[in-house]
Amino acid sequence: MSFGRGRLIGRIASGFLVVLIAGCTDDDAGAPCPVARVMGEPSELTRFGEGPGRDPTDILFEAKFLQVVGECSYDDEGGEIDVELNVVIDILRGRANRDGTVSFRYFVAVTEHGQGTGSDPVIHGRQAFPVELSFADTRRNLRFTDELDITIPRPDARSVRAYVLYLGFELTAEELDYNEQKLGF
Repeated sequence: MSFGRGRLIGRIASGFLVVLIAGCTDDDAGAPCPVARVMGEPSELTRFGEGPGRDPTDILFEAKFLQVVGECSYDDEGGEIDVELNVVIDILRGRANRDGTVSFRYFVAVTEHGQGTGSDPVIHGRQAFPVELSFADTRRNLRFTDELDITIPRPDARSVRAYVLYLGFELTAEELDYNEQKLGF
């Protein structure tokens, strides 16, 4: 299992769009690719400034996954699955963010379903990707695009459809509690 990072692209955006999560596509006769899914609670991140305040004036930034799409290629005889994954995250600057900087981490976990006797997926690998950005001038929105290269070893007997790529933000316990209350989990 290997994870690699292609280009990091940060650009200004004018607002939030609806999250679209899609599986990969393959140019070789419609061959299936692993599905990419953003997880529930870690799908959004609200980071507050230091101190006890937790109202809208205390927010440093909010981030959410906007889009996750990719392409893949693999050898039908086994070998490896090569996934090129594009991750797009929208970031909204909060009132408490005076210096215009943003720092967070998100993760990608590669899982395989249907192996063994239990219903729990096998986790083949997980990697976190740090993100550090700055807002230009007094802008309030930022769209960040990350291009990842993921190589998944695939023994002959296993189907590509058994693999799922899960994405989410790395949250503190407090951020997770906030999301559970906000999102109703």
